[in-house]
Amino acid sequence: MSPMEPRRGGYSVPAGRPYALAELRGKLGSVGDQIGDLYDGSHPLEYEPIADTLYVAFKTAADLAPVKSHTGCEVHPNGAIDPEAPAGWGRCLLCNDRRRRGERSVPAPAEQRRLGYPVPDPPYTLDVLKGYVQQVNDRAFAVTVSSPGDEFVEIADTLHRAFIVARELSRPRNASGCSEHPGSPIDPTAPPGEGCLFCVGRRRQRQRRPGAPQMLPQVRRGERRTIQRRFERPPGL
Repeated sequence: MSPMEPRRGGYSVPAGRPYALAELRGKLGSVGDQIGDLYDGSHPLEYEPIADTLYVAFKTAADLAPVKSHTGCEVHPNGAIDPEAPAGWGRCLLCNDRRRRGERSVPAPAEQRRLGYPVPDPPYTLDVLKGYVQQVNDRAFAVTVSSPGDEFVEIADTLHRAFIVARELSRPRNASGCSEHPGSPIDPTAPPGEGCLFCVGRRRQRQRRPGAPQMLPQVRRGERRTIQRRFERPPGL
């Protein structure tokens, strides 16, 4: 058969798929060992390397799966989403803007399948994270390079859920109970539930007696400080 003649029949493995599948399994093995060392109440910093590893594994699984479009548009698959798209127009903001202007060369809206990646609902706990990782392990070590794309789609979606949970667990905990400053330090002299150091300082500043000395805020470079005089300047001076 001539080297220029196209090959007929048989199955052709996509280039890079064996390497990507081996990399995915390696990442899942390392993240499994990291999660095994955690316990309820682990510090958020211990979840940061797990979130990083899960994100790399998710990107690898997304490359193994069929291409997913966030907008459902073949021209702008990762473009902006139209929040006020009329019925039957699709979600692509760029194409919808051209439709509103009456342009004729706009492609027809594609069928909206596999839009974006799923985000799990709270609560985000260590048990939920372990459950998602176990689901991925059960699927990732059962697929092969010739498995259909739907199986890799399920792996990528589950890995995205696991990454979201690990990312939320890596955020600073709200130990102060303050919704405005969730990662603030705690004032040990404040009552329970009101220990936010920033809010306590703001509250104490409002309770100061009039005329008490106070520290002036720091002035940025290039700005002039405006000092409010306590006494009026005598006339003639």
